[in-house]
Amino acid sequence: MTRSRSVLMLLVPMVALLAFPAAAQPFNSYLALNSGHTYVAIPPAGFDFTTGFTFEGWIAVSDDNPTTNTGTGCSSIAGKGYTQAWWIGVCGTTLRSYIKGAGSNFDGGTLGRGEWHHVAVTYDGTVRKHYIDGEEVASHAETGPMTSSTAEVRIGSDVNWAFTAHGSYDEVRFWNVARTKAQLRESINKPLTSGGALSVYHFDANANDPFGNRNGAIVGSGGFLAPPAIASCGSGSTTALCLEGKYLVSTRWVDFSGNRGNGTVVPGASANSGLFWFFSPDNWEVLVKELNGCGVNNRHWVFAAATTNVHYELIVTYVLNGETKRYFNYLNENAPAVTDTGAFATCP
Repeated sequence: MTRSRSVLMLLVPMVALLAFPAAAQPFNSYLALNSGHTYVAIPPAGFDFTTGFTFEGWIAVSDDNPTTNTGTGCSSIAGKGYTQAWWIGVCGTTLRSYIKGAGSNFDGGTLGRGEWHHVAVTYDGTVRKHYIDGEEVASHAETGPMTSSTAEVRIGSDVNWAFTAHGSYDEVRFWNVARTKAQLRESINKPLTSGGALSVYHFDANANDPFGNRNGAIVGSGGFLAPPAIASCGSGSTTALCLEGKYLVSTRWVDFSGNRGNGTVVPGASANSGLFWFFSPDNWEVLVKELNGCGVNNRHWVFAAATTNVHYELIVTYVLNGETKRYFNYLNENAPAVTDTGAFATCP
């Protein structure tokens, strides 16, 4: 790392963990690290990668504590000693990785401060790739195996760079293969319950690893939070629909030039359906509706259709408990219909 900084020693009350937007959290409970230098420590065995590497996870972080500086340095998302082995972090808003110790740094991709994103870094022995929300955002040709170290693994820190990327973490996964784009996308919006992952951290009230039994322990003032209920999704927002008074719906888009933004609600939504536009108010992109299927399968359903081939993310949150469902379309693909008849077990 090229920038220096002093270690933050602030003890932030637990309520401050809610500074980041938890309402759109992906799965169940999640890990919140927002108090000075806090992290998950994991024994090192099994985390040296010679046949391939994938790190992936859902994160909503900031480069250091946003209440104490502007976030212009680098902060650790996960690592095993960046001077000798591998590291993933954020520098300002740029995703950075190391895979062969000092001098192997590679930058690529932008993370919104405190916004939930799915992040992945892969290496197959010839190419390192960065992915954000299922899109390949950068690649770098290189050869040879990753280097190793005897250091412990840390999520939210690194033994050689003890600065936490503050915010929220969920569904962190390690693989000893380089996952493909298609494989990443197949499991991007659901918890992993089977498959060939090396270790998985759901952060459902603990830092246990049900795959490899490489259980972690929190160091510092981190904690596990359930997504909070929202008092009301209200009405009148220009960027979110409120369906049936209980389902908050929003969209995020990324175009072919890397420009990004939030979808805008088309006026005239009904009680359970509505439209979004991305680029022009007379060019509608996404139709979404919530259906009461309680009489059929005891679920509320989410249906959607779109007329676009840009990347977009449809985010639907049940405001009474914060449960969230996410649906993706990817760049240069014709948007598929969403017909999720098992979306929310929120009957009656």
